[in-house]
Amino acid sequence: MSRDLSHLAAGDPGAIEAMVRAQLPGPAEILVDRYRRSGWLSAHLDPLSPAPQLSPTLDPAAWPTLEDLADRLAAIYCGTLGWEFGHVQDEARFRWLAIEAEAAEPLPAESRARAAYLTAAGEAFEAATLKRLPTVKTFGMSGAESFLALADAVIRFGGAGEVVVGGMHRGRLTQLGLVFGKPLARLVAEAKGTPDLEPTVGAFSDVPYHLGYEGERDDGVRVWVAPHPSHLSVVAPVATGYARGRGAAGGAAGVLPLMLHTDAAFAGQGVNMELMQLSGLPGYTVGGTVHLVLNNQVGFTTGAGEARTARTSADIAKLVEAPILHVNGDDPDALLRAARAAARYRARFGSDIVVEVVTYRRRGHNEMEESRFTQPLQQAAIDALPPVSERYVAAGAPRPDLTAFRRALNAAFEATPAIPNDARDASGLSADIEARMAEPVTTGVARETLAELIVRLTAAPEGFALHPRVTQFLERRVDMASGERPVDWATAEALAFATLLADGHPVRLSGQDTARGAFAQRHLILADQRDGRTESVLARFGEAEVLNSPLIENAALGFEYGLSVARPDALTVWEAQFGDFLNVCQPMFDQYVTGGEDRWLFRSPLVMMLPHGWDGGGPDHSTGHLERVLARCARGNIVVASPTTPAGLFHILRRQLAWPWRKPLVLMTPKKMLRAAGCVSALDAFGPGTQFEPVIAEDVAAPARVVVCAGKVALTLAEARKARGQEGEVAIVRLEQLYPFPAAELAAALARWPAAEVVWVQEEPENLGAFAYADRRLEAAAGRRVPGICRPAAASPAVGWGAWHAAEEERLLAAALDLGASGAREAAE
Repeated sequence: MSRDLSHLAAGDPGAIEAMVRAQLPGPAEILVDRYRRSGWLSAHLDPLSPAPQLSPTLDPAAWPTLEDLADRLAAIYCGTLGWEFGHVQDEARFRWLAIEAEAAEPLPAESRARAAYLTAAGEAFEAATLKRLPTVKTFGMSGAESFLALADAVIRFGGAGEVVVGGMHRGRLTQLGLVFGKPLARLVAEAKGTPDLEPTVGAFSDVPYHLGYEGERDDGVRVWVAPHPSHLSVVAPVATGYARGRGAAGGAAGVLPLMLHTDAAFAGQGVNMELMQLSGLPGYTVGGTVHLVLNNQVGFTTGAGEARTARTSADIAKLVEAPILHVNGDDPDALLRAARAAARYRARFGSDIVVEVVTYRRRGHNEMEESRFTQPLQQAAIDALPPVSERYVAAGAPRPDLTAFRRALNAAFEATPAIPNDARDASGLSADIEARMAEPVTTGVARETLAELIVRLTAAPEGFALHPRVTQFLERRVDMASGERPVDWATAEALAFATLLADGHPVRLSGQDTARGAFAQRHLILADQRDGRTESVLARFGEAEVLNSPLIENAALGFEYGLSVARPDALTVWEAQFGDFLNVCQPMFDQYVTGGEDRWLFRSPLVMMLPHGWDGGGPDHSTGHLERVLARCARGNIVVASPTTPAGLFHILRRQLAWPWRKPLVLMTPKKMLRAAGCVSALDAFGPGTQFEPVIAEDVAAPARVVVCAGKVALTLAEARKARGQEGEVAIVRLEQLYPFPAAELAAALARWPAAEVVWVQEEPENLGAFAYADRRLEAAAGRRVPGICRPAAASPAVGWGAWHAAEEERLLAAALDLGASGAREAAE
């Protein structure tokens, strides 16, 4: 099965160095370096092809005085395990990998026995599902069953008490049943179409090969296998964030993050590169992740030559200098050595490592697909190969006894499929959840506590030389503590965080330039102007993380979502630099943030802040795509709000953890409003008995027109109305929360003015924003038609020139306040 390494000194990591010293040190050192850096290129990694010829620079014939040394190096580096670490620039890590490769440490007998059992059991499971469920898609791993031995060995060699797994479609059911401990009866029931939840729960659930598992393996290791969507690799950052939430940042002893990939997805999907880039950053580290890549040598019907430019499917690991161990999947012993090395490397350096298993599929991409249509020669070579388990036993591995497994598997297929009696929390999916979410939640805080917290927020670190403008920023807050100055947006946000921290809830705030604030509004990390040292303001109050993320949205949002699921009683906030960047993380938003509870019962209090507002910033810096967010709202899955007061922001953030359930919150946050004179709240609005108000209606006695709106346009309208002297003629009603829609509160507000005309005004174009969503809801609340006044419909969210923007806004405000005209069409002309 593999090149014989027995002639090397077992357990002697210095054997190669001893030979170098005994022979010609200069040439020998060159030869050793060449093997360490490029020997893997001559390794026999493809089970379907003969071993390649040695590179001319490695051939022993080219080194006649060093032939014995060359033979030993070829046995180590050019067998069925290729060690690729020439790109590792850190000398200590490079040296460690060389010693690990050259030590020739024998494998434990129990590991080989376990590998033989798993490989044979995997073949039996694959054969049984194909025979008994011939029309069911399971995305089996037939041909790559030895991958089971690799995943299992990483867990056993890793020694962690808990494993967090981000999985893949390929061989999903087989892996869950044989490696991760999911009961066979449950797996078979799901494959037959029996739901994993009672229909009365109200969840849409998912297809069997997407489902995860939480439980315990037979060796006592706790396992959390993340469910995943068909968007392939998006699960990896979610699972990695979950692992950090479970404590993986502390290193190897507690939680092992194990990410499973297939070749086409790992090489092709940018989210993997993003995740690699996050891996070593302080705010995202999980003590190293072991990535296992199952290289089928074909993605659906696409061969490697069409799927990537890189030499191997694992080349992206070089981005962060992670070692790559390439293994021939038909050699379980080589897989065990790779697993042991990967587990040890992660434990030693707390960094990522990748194992790529070069293997094949005996059948097509799924059980309905004929691979011979597109890969006839490859399939002919596969058909000629006996099962790996047979060849492994023939090579000296213990013959496994599958009697008990076959009996259990047969019992699972013969059993009457039953829906499990699942105790998972599904309270957030109750039929009346929207009504329950409309119930008021008091989130106010004692005034003396607020004053004390503001004072602590304003205190400059002892000995710090702050920037003069930061000093002024802090000094302005001193008067807020006494109530002499109203509270602004940034202070309200900081107060919400500080009060939650003081209550014992961890707070994590991340995003691009978030610590200072993209608009220089936040300053939660203070920097000494003389020596650059920093202090976190929120760390004064409790367990707080405030960090700037890289220029990454998709993986970053997935990481934060996964972390929030692992820590439902902590406030996790992710902020986009501009709301438009929701574009880049749309898969995470659609499949996890808005659908995670409905599909997999995930409970997440994640807050997404999307800066939003038409203020002349152009097409790419105006919108948080409110219309898209609202299109995903259903059955109480998320909360969408556009608060216009600092007090509203304070209360809605605190409400996230005051609720008995957990729902993601999408906030359309302001830009210019951050310093607007009208965007302030009195300190009393944060005090005892106060709460988030989803509708804010003005006290106007008998207006001719009532304008209903959401977001920044409310302040713009108020300023224009004042300039026109129309305070008594036009009333403004602010819709602070858009979903769940506050129908009762809005109806009560509008009932005060039965004779007034009611219009909806938004600064977004007619085809964007909230009007399409709110139209019928507004009519129901008002009891009459509510026309919309908007910018003209447009293919681009906003114009690019400031003068054009100003002219558009002037027409919009004129239409909104012109009591002789109404309707979107008038506003658009």
